[in-house]
Amino acid sequence: MIRLMKTMKMTQFFLIIVFSTFFTTSCTTLIKQENSNTYYEKDFSTREVPYDNCFAILPFTLNHTQSGCYPIIKIKNSFLLLDTGANFSFVGRTGLCDLFYDNYEKILNQTEEIPKDKNINIFLQPVGYWILPSYSDEKKSIPLFFTNTEITPFDGIIGEDCFQKFSNVIIDYKNKVIVFNGEKIKGESVPMIIDEDGLCFIEFLCSDIKEIGLIDTGSDCFIIRSSFMEKTCNYNHITKEKIEELKKRKVKITEPVNYSVKEIKIGKIKYKKILGMLGSDSRIKMTDEARGRLTEYSLLGFPFFKDKIIQLDYENKVFRIKR
Repeated sequence: MIRLMKTMKMTQFFLIIVFSTFFTTSCTTLIKQENSNTYYEKDFSTREVPYDNCFAILPFTLNHTQSGCYPIIKIKNSFLLLDTGANFSFVGRTGLCDLFYDNYEKILNQTEEIPKDKNINIFLQPVGYWILPSYSDEKKSIPLFFTNTEITPFDGIIGEDCFQKFSNVIIDYKNKVIVFNGEKIKGESVPMIIDEDGLCFIEFLCSDIKEIGLIDTGSDCFIIRSSFMEKTCNYNHITKEKIEELKKRKVKITEPVNYSVKEIKIGKIKYKKILGMLGSDSRIKMTDEARGRLTEYSLLGFPFFKDKIIQLDYENKVFRIKR
């Protein structure tokens, strides 16, 4: 997850208790969530969606934050960000209190066990499990970890450790649903690289220059690798050893500059006049480790997914995107 001005990128963390979300018996109808007067609650109401033969469907809202960029699901009273830019799933204090209340005081009393390193601020043991049931009564247990780092306006984050328990996930920005183990969608297909940290990347063209970009649904922007002006892209840092090398890189922070890219292409889908900023831009608040990684790859956030349907096919290592 990388956000302008207030961003946190989780690297290697690890979190126990059980709670469930509930679904209707039809894979084409979503259950109505708890009643509320908040303006985004309509996104969680019962509605028809064009998906069959899947493991499960969850509704999400893009309207929980003012920017309207983040896909957020609701579990009990907690709002969790669907973030393909995070490799683990975790909750903050409010999510911990809501979802795992019986363990709340115990976990907070153990926060001295959380590493003091500013790059990693995560409890090393699961604090609970999200039990995700299917329409065929099968269940998936998703471990949730705990961070005492501020993650407002979210109560937690669902990351790639959850998504990659399935053969694929569809994040439908048109119908505002996430589909687990959905059927293959029609649209552009491009090869997808999965590194040993569990993050997913694709090739794209930036003004006809081949680049590598992280698929990051937890980002509201386009971030260009900080070495873009200095050298061509030659990304081969997919092993743990290579990733660690990137994390240790020292990056000189640069003055804020907005770059307007004439055209970006993902497969045959074209994006005109996309605004971006370098990974070294001082406006982007992130850990040193994350900034080090962004010397070698770019980050593809919400501007590329808006009003589209994307599918991360982990089994076949293919990224699909449909208008």
